[in-house]
Amino acid sequence: MPRHVLTLNDLGEEGSWLLVQQARGIPDAKGRTDFMTERTAVLLFAQDSFAERLCVSAAVRQMGGSIVFQGATGGWKSEVERYQRQMLAVIDYFVDCMYVYGIPGLATKVDRDLVQFPIINAGSPDAHPAHVLADVACMLRYTRDDLKKARVGWLGCTNGTLFSLIEGLRYFPFSLQVALPPLEDRPTLETYARHCGVKVDFVDTPQQAVEGCNFVYAGCRSGLDEEMSQQWKVDDALLAHAAPKARVLLGTSPMQAIEVASDILASPASLLLLQSENRLRVHKRLLHWVFLENERAI
Repeated sequence: MPRHVLTLNDLGEEGSWLLVQQARGIPDAKGRTDFMTERTAVLLFAQDSFAERLCVSAAVRQMGGSIVFQGATGGWKSEVERYQRQMLAVIDYFVDCMYVYGIPGLATKVDRDLVQFPIINAGSPDAHPAHVLADVACMLRYTRDDLKKARVGWLGCTNGTLFSLIEGLRYFPFSLQVALPPLEDRPTLETYARHCGVKVDFVDTPQQAVEGCNFVYAGCRSGLDEEMSQQWKVDDALLAHAAPKARVLLGTSPMQAIEVASDILASPASLLLLQSENRLRVHKRLLHWVFLENERAI
């Protein structure tokens, strides 16, 4: 059976830790190999995302593979959903693996018995496994490999990264406190945390979200108006509530994220470049994991 990575659950605890450690062990994130030579990956993006396309394409090409890209235009999404059995067989004829982006409920929409090639979720509204694995690698670097020291605060709207952070608590021992804007669906996240069997501290304000944290996530701002955006901005006043030398991570692309003050984004407190580096590393290790039968032999 082919391996898929639609959520962290596909990797499990052992696979999640394995990929994080192997990603950290790559000597040069941009190093080139021939692992994907004669392999082709198709990228089906239901939404535009320059950052995700850039990262995935770089990973495949730096490993010697080829890319076929299909963006949001055209009727391919409806075609695949309506004729899943037929279209997956056609895709399987031409390519070796598939990345998908921007499809809600992906884990439940794909009939895995029909798929004979690996599928990797490059990001959906309810899961972003690669982002979280990469960010765990960031946390390990600044906690001296002890995730129990990682206290993580999230402020902003819900997206796939937040869902996967909550799921990641099953496998990684960091703590998480979350503040959502007033119009966000907090009960859904609370139910999801209970489903995962993990503890998440849901709070009401950005200040409470970052209180005592050494890692602060700027989540999505899609549900914020201009006035509220300023109230939820990550600046020196907000970080005064966090732990000393707190690090700032982006939970989505810079244009979609809660605003981070420019001086903070340009300072050593920002982990944006390290996040990008680790995501490239993780995507390379994901390709090894889905194609190799025995992950211990990677």
